[in-house]
Amino acid sequence: MTKTILIDKATMMEEVRRIVAQGKTVSLTVKGYSMNPFMANMRDVITLGPWKDEQICKGCVALVKDTRGNYLIHRIIKRDGNLVTLMGDGNVAQTETATIDNIIAIMYEIRRKGRSYTADSRTWKVYSWIWDKLTPVRRYPLGIWRRLHKQAPL
Repeated sequence: MTKTILIDKATMMEEVRRIVAQGKTVSLTVKGYSMNPFMANMRDVITLGPWKDEQICKGCVALVKDTRGNYLIHRIIKRDGNLVTLMGDGNVAQTETATIDNIIAIMYEIRRKGRSYTADSRTWKVYSWIWDKLTPVRRYPLGIWRRLHKQAPL
């Protein structure tokens, strides 16, 4: 019999921080729509782990506690010294900021539709590069995608 334990998001993310600080990885099921179309709510599983300074660059997907205190998994779109700007793949303009000290983990791998992709795989990097280049017109492919994939309330 499987036992389900419910804990609040902040407690869970701080436990993830503790585990990653020990050099271990953690796998989480994606919850939310901000990383659509590349990460689907309650379908995809991401593996997060420790990071080195040189890995914190444009394109990296990171779990952070942003400057407003929110925990989120978004893609880094800019790094300026100790400050990073992030944007969800499912967003067209909204960004968040965090300091390097508030990066909890980075994505190592995603498992989606029965296949696994590492964050440094050619496939993942090509998808990420194309999506970044589409930022000025991202609203159009996202609009089509959302019409084809109805989003249930969280």
